[in-house]
Amino acid sequence: MNEKLQSWLAPLTGLPVALIYGVLARLAFSAPDESGALSAMTCGFLFLVPIAMGALTVYFAPPHLQLSGRYAFLMPWVACIVTVLLIAAIGLEEVVCIVMALPLFLLLSSLGGWLMHLRKRKNYVSNLMHGSLLGLLLAAPYLVTPLETRLPVGDTIYHVQNQVEIAADVDTVWRNIIEVPLIQPEEQHFSIFHPLGLPKPLAATLSHEGVGGVRHASFENGLLFIEEITAWRDHDSLSFTIQRDAQRQLPAPLNQIGGRYFNVLDGTYRIEPLADGRVRLHLESTHRLSTRFDFYGGLWTRWVMWDLQDYILQIIKVRCEK
Repeated sequence: MNEKLQSWLAPLTGLPVALIYGVLARLAFSAPDESGALSAMTCGFLFLVPIAMGALTVYFAPPHLQLSGRYAFLMPWVACIVTVLLIAAIGLEEVVCIVMALPLFLLLSSLGGWLMHLRKRKNYVSNLMHGSLLGLLLAAPYLVTPLETRLPVGDTIYHVQNQVEIAADVDTVWRNIIEVPLIQPEEQHFSIFHPLGLPKPLAATLSHEGVGGVRHASFENGLLFIEEITAWRDHDSLSFTIQRDAQRQLPAPLNQIGGRYFNVLDGTYRIEPLADGRVRLHLESTHRLSTRFDFYGGLWTRWVMWDLQDYILQIIKVRCEK
């Protein structure tokens, strides 16, 4: 019975060590990026910590499992998933941020596990060299990040476009985009990002028509965007700048909108009449991302903005077609 239990527990040998390392690393990397200290918004944390966790998982596994390529690739995933669940449970990170980081964590943890696996397969590699590699991987986030935070961060501007065809005339569509009366609960529908903490749109009001008018676009959780009209072509198009109302206290991660890392800059509605009497409504926006891993973060921010714009267009479509 004991031998059977040991055989079940053997694959999990390295998990507690990797879990402890991951949680302690998140606690250590808790400073704001602008402080020049350890921050979670760095490549040192996002890329190197999961590699170290994967290496730990395999390093402390039984010898026969260290030689298994499948174990080295997949078992680090378990370590990462358990770690992020614990981090979310104790409130160290927001759920939406964890979901965005998890695919990268899984891939890189497999890389760390595979490095340990390859070293173990080489019989001529001594235990000292094997341990030295592990030590280097464990220390790498703490060595690289202070140097990384001294480097400047550039801005990346992304443009997102959506469109929807509406069985209604131009006048009806125009009236439904310049202002959006309160969206009723039965009009709200599912979005993959809402359960992760991103708020649903509620309404949009307009101070007056024409350039210089101000729209107030309100969302759940007190999120409010102030949108100043910069271009107005009656029954054709509407452009506006977008600025979050910084006077309102918002929960994380909504309080990051308009901050150092992310901001929505502007938007445009454009009506395209179709030959059959319907309308194709376009919604475009630009947003800024300012991190050292924009190539990865941009995949998520573009998806979030596309999903939000599609959500709004679908509500407008239903209202117009009624």
